[in-house]
Amino acid sequence: MPNSSSSSPRFVEPDLESDLTHEEGNEAASFLDEDLIEQIEAQALIDHGYSRDDNGHPAADDKQLQLAVLLAVTNEHVANNSKELPKRAVTKFELYAEVLPRAPGVASLPNTPEEEVARDRLMRRVWNYTNTGPTGFVQKNVVNTGMILCQAKVARTKLNQETGKKEPTTEIGRFLTSDRELILTYYTGPAGAAFLRAARKLDNQLGLVTNRQPELALPVARQLGVVVKQAVAAIPHADPRQAAALTAGSSSNSDNDSA
Repeated sequence: MPNSSSSSPRFVEPDLESDLTHEEGNEAASFLDEDLIEQIEAQALIDHGYSRDDNGHPAADDKQLQLAVLLAVTNEHVANNSKELPKRAVTKFELYAEVLPRAPGVASLPNTPEEEVARDRLMRRVWNYTNTGPTGFVQKNVVNTGMILCQAKVARTKLNQETGKKEPTTEIGRFLTSDRELILTYYTGPAGAAFLRAARKLDNQLGLVTNRQPELALPVARQLGVVVKQAVAAIPHADPRQAAALTAGSSSNSDNDSA
């Protein structure tokens, strides 16, 4: 497989955001040949050897593509420290180009609208195998290594199709690591931040209720006091001393409100 690099891919990573409205997008999609798109996707896998025999004919095999992604990440995209991160992390397009180097949109722009859609779907499929959640394919299959699949923003260069010049950009890159600081910074840290955002969103919703129905302030406070305890109990990996203090504070506040 190609070696990973912090330099730009062989071609510009496409901007998958569309300027079309939802209605315009649906209208444009109606003119595409869906059968041809599926054929292009399947042929891309077959051309790279990700296939199985189907009554004497090659058929695309997603499982082999999954294995190729797993091998690519475990062999080429392991960061042992923060200095290695920019080089070892792999972006969405880089990973696509690594496991499907002759697929549509890698060495040149797609020739047809169908090739463009096939490229986008293949790229999304490959990237989804590296979902950093607990159920992601790569994440589930590196348990025995002790490593964690993380993601971070990394600097890259991108070719501007209009000017033909390379421009700096920032993209999401994914990487495996067993480094303590990288895991705390790029996995557990973001997970905790997501939890906090959800808590703040909940508080905003509760504020909406109590602002419009002030008489519900006390029942809501009691109800959420229970929820806080349940939330703390649902995270046994949290520091038990801090969790106990949080629960005690919640109980105290609820008791004071009811006094």
